[in-house]
Amino acid sequence: MPDLLTYRGEVHRKLIHISSSTIAILLWYFGKDVFLPWILATAIIFLILDYLRRYIPFLKQLYFRLFGMITRPDEYEILSGASWVFLGAGFTVYLFDENIAIVAILVMSLSDSAAAIIGIKYGSTLLFNKSLEGTLAFLITTFVIIRILSPASLILTLIVTISATIIELVSPSKLNDNILIPVSTGLILTLGGAY
Repeated sequence: MPDLLTYRGEVHRKLIHISSSTIAILLWYFGKDVFLPWILATAIIFLILDYLRRYIPFLKQLYFRLFGMITRPDEYEILSGASWVFLGAGFTVYLFDENIAIVAILVMSLSDSAAAIIGIKYGSTLLFNKSLEGTLAFLITTFVIIRILSPASLILTLIVTISATIIELVSPSKLNDNILIPVSTGLILTLGGAY
């Protein structure tokens, strides 16, 4: 069990996180009615496997062989990032309009990855327990996603972008940002009447 996730490991982790954008693509392709049961079932399966890997030696060994390089030290005894991603996506698809859920999941996937990759590599200005550079990467990526993929006004786009960025910046570790970011993004877009 490594003590520290290397930058290379973090990049691999975020490439997998970026691949969770396929959740939004599948939602767009199949539609909410078809896709919702699948994403909820996947979230439940990941939760069960994540729980069992702590108690079944074979699953624990398999998990660390496949994902040890990209596992953060705090995830050895709690849920992995993948479980949080599927939970966040499941809640988001369940709670919101299909178009809003697509945008919110892409913000979770792409903006969070941009923040981590830029922040770890180039971050030198500490902002809370993150970096200003990573926070700016999150902000810019979120703005671009919302502006391109939603009919939200410029004002609503700015409100959602700033809100999601603040949530990512200050989210407590006990409330995983893979749930907070898509749900808050979807909620603000919904309340703002984006669709």
